[in-house]
Amino acid sequence: KELSKEVKDFIKKATQIKTEEKVLAIVSPHAGYVFSGATAGRVFKVLEGKNYKKIILMGTSHTSGASGALLADYDYFQIPGAKIPLERNIIKELSKKDGFQIQNGAHTREHSLEVQLPFLKEVLKDFKIIPMVIGGSTGPEVARRVAKGLLPFLDEETLVVVSTDFTHYGPNYGYIPFREDVPRKMKDLDLGAWELIFPQSSEIFSAYLEVTEATICGEKALMVLSEILPKNSKKQFVHYTTSGEIMGDWENAVGYLAGFFTGKWDKNIDYPEPKKHKGILTEKEKEYLLKLSRATLKAHTLNEFKDLSDILKENPMTEGITGIAGVFVTLRENDDLRGCIGSIEGREPLYLGVIHNTINAASRDPRFSPVRASEYNKIEIEISVLTPLKKISNYKDIVLGKHGVVLQKWGRSAVFLPQVATETGWNLDEFLSHLSLKAGLPGDAYKEGATFEVFEAIVFDE
Repeated sequence: KELSKEVKDFIKKATQIKTEEKVLAIVSPHAGYVFSGATAGRVFKVLEGKNYKKIILMGTSHTSGASGALLADYDYFQIPGAKIPLERNIIKELSKKDGFQIQNGAHTREHSLEVQLPFLKEVLKDFKIIPMVIGGSTGPEVARRVAKGLLPFLDEETLVVVSTDFTHYGPNYGYIPFREDVPRKMKDLDLGAWELIFPQSSEIFSAYLEVTEATICGEKALMVLSEILPKNSKKQFVHYTTSGEIMGDWENAVGYLAGFFTGKWDKNIDYPEPKKHKGILTEKEKEYLLKLSRATLKAHTLNEFKDLSDILKENPMTEGITGIAGVFVTLRENDDLRGCIGSIEGREPLYLGVIHNTINAASRDPRFSPVRASEYNKIEIEISVLTPLKKISNYKDIVLGKHGVVLQKWGRSAVFLPQVATETGWNLDEFLSHLSLKAGLPGDAYKEGATFEVFEAIVFDE
């Protein structure tokens, strides 16, 4: 009775949000109700009077580091005053699919799904649940496999409930990226993540969390949600608060966000494989990639996150931006090199390579200390998008200023970008001598027994 009264009060006090379209999914927090119950009540209010027969209930496991969706196969989940039945036939079908497994043990000590059940019981009737926690090592590729498995079971009688708290800030959680203006920065961080949950965007959402290191416990479930959302879906923010605001204590604080998605399920979503880059970039694509690199650097060094969320939200995912290509990011300060790291061969979409190598150049170039916040405004960014490697039999075929070069000998290797020769004014022998030294070899090592691969680059800067 006490539980039912508390949950009813949360829902009763919430403002009704009218929506003409079908609610496909909701995002709800799972902390103790004294912290997040009012926020949860606001989004469950949206479901009053609606009819759903099956609820796909997703959270991220707090105890299992497995990959994919970990299903529960019980007869029911029991809460005070009710037994919530499971849709076991669908669970068995899902367990046969790639990315799913039945693992009851992952649910034994897991609270995140159970916390949603009293709210569901108050607003809906005659439903069954398909409970799953998404393992901690799930990445975008696995999230997409889970999404593909779920698509056949999505219909007008299906509701997806994603259970997650947002940023966990403070020493208790090992996350203190900023110490000043904590309320604003937490909100910017969390609302920035919310803005990046849109159809087939798990890589974009994941990249934002990688840069910001935001401790959103349900991130894996949110990745799956983004992959199953149809392109016609619309997003509605409902409420955001923090335990810091509720308790007046910001040393350790957790963010709580509620929202929902409307539209019509699409069982035939196409998930195209990324293609190799064609070696062509428009001026708008170059401008976007430079803005993306700048926003990444700002988030990484200043812990200001809004620019990064805004630029990722633009999402002009053209072939030039999503094509797989090698890319280097070069940072300069007062015309002096401050960091340069990249990947010679393409392993990921170009925009992700720009994000990752901006961070690498700023903090992981072994020749330099990490870029400090005080240096941010002095840094200039240059991006080099590489063509595929091509072997040459004679180093004299290298064209300075046109070719970047990879030298290999005795298990050692080094690379120079094409612009190195232009910037230094070296002749070919000087260029290759310095490249040999960079590889940890004698200066004349290039003359005999070395192998060479060349590439070209599209180079552009701020």
